[in-house]
Amino acid sequence: MFACVFAPASPQAALLALASSFSPLVEDTAPGMVVFSIVGLGRLIGTPPEIAAVVARRGAEAGIQANLAISSDPDTAMLAARHLRGITLIPPGREADRLRSLPVHVLPAEAELIKTLDGWGIRTLAELAALPELGFIARFGDAGERLLRLARGETRRSLRAMAAAENYQRRVELEHPQRLLEPLLFVISSLLNELMQGLSFNRVTLKLNDIPRTLEFPVPVRESKVVLKQLQLDLEAHSPQAAVVSVEVLLNPVEARVLQHGLFIPQAPAPEKLHLTLARLTGLLGKDNVGSPELLDTHRPDAFVMRAFSAEAAVGRSEPVALRFAFRYYRPPLAAKVRVKAERPVSVNAERVLTAAGPWRASGDWWTEVPWDREEWDVELSNGGLYRVYSASERWFLEGMYD
Repeated sequence: MFACVFAPASPQAALLALASSFSPLVEDTAPGMVVFSIVGLGRLIGTPPEIAAVVARRGAEAGIQANLAISSDPDTAMLAARHLRGITLIPPGREADRLRSLPVHVLPAEAELIKTLDGWGIRTLAELAALPELGFIARFGDAGERLLRLARGETRRSLRAMAAAENYQRRVELEHPQRLLEPLLFVISSLLNELMQGLSFNRVTLKLNDIPRTLEFPVPVRESKVVLKQLQLDLEAHSPQAAVVSVEVLLNPVEARVLQHGLFIPQAPAPEKLHLTLARLTGLLGKDNVGSPELLDTHRPDAFVMRAFSAEAAVGRSEPVALRFAFRYYRPPLAAKVRVKAERPVSVNAERVLTAAGPWRASGDWWTEVPWDREEWDVELSNGGLYRVYSASERWFLEGMYD
C-alpha cells in the first residue's frame, strides 16, 4: 500500500519530512507531491483509515494543508491525491471505480493523443478504460498502453525511493574522562574502521571535547591505519588541554585515485606512506622546515619558501636537460677572510685565487627594514674548489661551493 500527499502550497522539505516520519521508502515525485510506502504501519497504527487519520493529523500539526490518497498502486494514489479533495481511500481492486469520473486530460499524455481521444468522444477515464485493449495499444503503442493502465489503476510500479544521505560522521561520549593517548587512539581507530569501509577520503576532522583538528591529505587515502597514524602524530604535537569526554570523527569522501605507472619508470613510494613519513619529519623539524622549496618572485639570492609537498608522480621529460653545475649553499653563510688587490679578490681564507669572475652587484628591498646590498664573485682557489664569495656591509662571506 502507498500513500500520496499533495500540497502544492507547502515547502517540499516539509512534505519529505512528513513522509520520512512514517517510512524510509519515500519518492520525491514532483513539486508539492510525495509518495511513500505504508507497508508495516498496520501493526504500529492500525487500518488504512486510521493510518490516513494519523498522517493528516501530523500534516496539520506541521501546517500542511494537503490532499491525501491511499492505494495499492502509487500512480493511482497520485491521480487521486492531485484531483480528489480531502482523504481518499482506495481498496485493492477498486482503483478504476474511484478514478472513473476524472477527465482524460489529467493523464500525463501528449496533447495530440488527448485531442484524438476527444475526437472519439472519450471524455472520462471510465470511457478510456472501456476501450478494447489490443486495438488501442496497436494504434498508440507503449504510450497508449500506459494511459490505459493508468485509467484502470493497473500500473503496479515500484517507488523511486530517495537514497538515504550518507553520513560520514561518528561521535562517542566516553564513560570516563581520558587523559592518556593510547585509549583515545583505540576509540578513534574503531570510529575510523566503521566510517571508511574501503572508501577514499582526503580530509579528516577530529573533535576532542568539541575542539576540532583537521588534517588534509594530498591524495585520497583509503587505509585507516594511515589516517590513524597521522592523527597520532598530530595529537602528540597538539595534546588535549583537558581530559577528553567526547570523541567525534568526520571524513570527507572523494573519488579514489587511479594512477597508471609507466612500464620503464621506477616504482615510486606509495603516496600514503610518503605523506606519513613527511608528517613524522614535520613533527621532528617543524612545519616550516619540511616541504618543497619554491623560489620567490625577487632578485634576492636564496629567497624561497617551503610549500606543502605533493606526492603526485612527476611527468617524464621528453627533451634532454642540459647539465649544469650544482651549487651547495652554506646556511648560514660562513665568514671569510678575503684579501683584495686592484679591487679583485686574490686570496680567500689564505687560499690563493687562481681565477675570479665578477663582480656582480645587486641590491633591493630598500623599502623594508632589512634591505640587502652585495657584491658577488665566483672564485677558483688553489685547493681545487670553486666557490662563491660576496661582500656586504664591508664584510666578506663564503656563500657556498659548486659541485
